[in-house]
Amino acid sequence: MDSFTAYVKSSIGKKQIVASTGLLLILFVIGHLAGNLLIYLGPEAFNAYAQKLKHLRPGLYIVEFGLLAVFVIHMWLTAVLVIENYSARPVGYAVNKPVGERSWAARLMPYTGTVILAFVVWHLIDFTFIDNEGPRSILADGKSYELYGVVYNSFSDPVHGLLYVVAMMALGFHLSHGIQSFIQTFGFNHPRYTAAVRKLSNGLGFFIAAAFSSIPVFILLQTS
Repeated sequence: MDSFTAYVKSSIGKKQIVASTGLLLILFVIGHLAGNLLIYLGPEAFNAYAQKLKHLRPGLYIVEFGLLAVFVIHMWLTAVLVIENYSARPVGYAVNKPVGERSWAARLMPYTGTVILAFVVWHLIDFTFIDNEGPRSILADGKSYELYGVVYNSFSDPVHGLLYVVAMMALGFHLSHGIQSFIQTFGFNHPRYTAAVRKLSNGLGFFIAAAFSSIPVFILLQTS
């Protein structure tokens, strides 16, 4: 127990836990994306997916609690590392010179992380803690289309859709650097593979952002 406490308190321990929890969150995002893309198959397929998840309760609560724990640990230790780094250098340099080559994704990590945190809260209020058979689920024909209708009506609003796309861009940047950070933190990086890993992570980040963003764009094109 003492060795685990010492590991968590160490800088490398925190970094490895942040990297591991980040990887778990990336896997969740990929799975969540797969479910969201069912919207292209229409209301029946999309709502059937939502109902299957609903029927997994109460067991699903355990998964959600675990996911929440991973998310909180990831945020908390990231904040601790940022504070520790700042405390180690309380006085800023007269000239701010980045050491080595740092991508935009790396430089924007604190900001994209903040955007993602705000988005998660908004997203839960927007689509999870809502009556899927209420007024927002009703489309132009007067029928309730459950969660499909809620999503469709939400993204019919251009501002709503734009904010979602901005959040997905932040997510893409965050994930692209997160994968590279995981490789580096656990010492898997090698000069021979660095370029390939960077291209792969950037490509995955772009794909996830583009795939999520395609949903509000698709709906807006239908309603315009």
